[in-house]
Amino acid sequence: MYKLLIIDDQKGILQMLRRRFAKLDYEVFTAENKDSALRILKSELIDLVLLDYMMPQVSGFDFFLNFHKKYDVPVIMMTAHSSINLAIEFMRSGGTDFVEKPLDIDVLHLRIERAIKQSQLVKNQTTAKEKAEAELRESNTALLEKTEKLEQKNEELDAFTATVSHDLKAPVRNIMGFINLLKRKLKIDDADKEVQEYFSFIEDGATKMNNLITELLNFAQMKEITKDLELIDTQRLVTEIVNSINLNTEHNAQISIGLLPKIKGDLTLIRQVFFNLIHNAIKYSRTKEKPIISITADRGENETIFAVEDNGVGFNMEYTVRLFNMFVRLHPNEFEGTGVGLANVKRIVERHNGRIWASGQVDKGATFYFSLPD
Repeated sequence: MYKLLIIDDQKGILQMLRRRFAKLDYEVFTAENKDSALRILKSELIDLVLLDYMMPQVSGFDFFLNFHKKYDVPVIMMTAHSSINLAIEFMRSGGTDFVEKPLDIDVLHLRIERAIKQSQLVKNQTTAKEKAEAELRESNTALLEKTEKLEQKNEELDAFTATVSHDLKAPVRNIMGFINLLKRKLKIDDADKEVQEYFSFIEDGATKMNNLITELLNFAQMKEITKDLELIDTQRLVTEIVNSINLNTEHNAQISIGLLPKIKGDLTLIRQVFFNLIHNAIKYSRTKEKPIISITADRGENETIFAVEDNGVGFNMEYTVRLFNMFVRLHPNEFEGTGVGLANVKRIVERHNGRIWASGQVDKGATFYFSLPD
């Protein structure tokens, strides 16, 4: 039931309006002056005010200006002295509607219902907006708290990795150093084959442990890319990597480089991606009589797709989903490695909002693809 406040100094009109609107299922309140009207507005949640223009002591328009900002309620002005200028001024000041006396109750009823529904719609929209804004503020606060906690965790992780770097790598360096001292002290020569073999096992194990620690630290320390991405000439970058590998690694692989585009990315990280994939291609094709490796690029939809293909040992496609997991090695006995490299490559590509995947066949080679968005 809507609550209707009728303000008019004529008791006859008040009684008539009270009777008619009560029959229309309104809860009707009446006031003959501004003081009694203000008391009702203060004590009741009025849905609409029906206000006469001619009031004792103060005009209905001035009274409206006095209360409408404090009480968010629609107001319909009634007057026997119609004026287009008055109506315009009233509506500009926030009034809802303007009706002339004598009143047509049916028409007035329609206008009242329309005004109340419109007011409630606006209030509901405002309430929904305020609720959404409050929820957004709460979400932002919670997100800020989570961000602060995450930053704290990252700081703790940085401290942890620094400690790990020292505490794990230092003993490995000591092992390698003392092995060299022992070899000089014992003056091992070609006659001590068995002892040399033992030393070789120790050195090899220490080297693998040092490499594993280094790769794990690189993986753990990789953070989100926050700096501005730079334009990278991948043709030049891949050529430099291949030349460096040819200079520092003995292999008989035939490496071809297709036409590669310029992209945007973090140069250091993208170099790591290409180096790892090319190095793996060389490693896993070295058992072939004629290892062949190709590096190409192609245009996708809103992305550039790079491919590093080899004719090496390949892999069974049922293991594809595991390829980029930590410590996964599909050929652990035949080839050296730590099982961290591809996981690191995947993280780098994803940091660039790209994708990485692979295809292969056992003994027929493999192709590793990664895409970078335009």
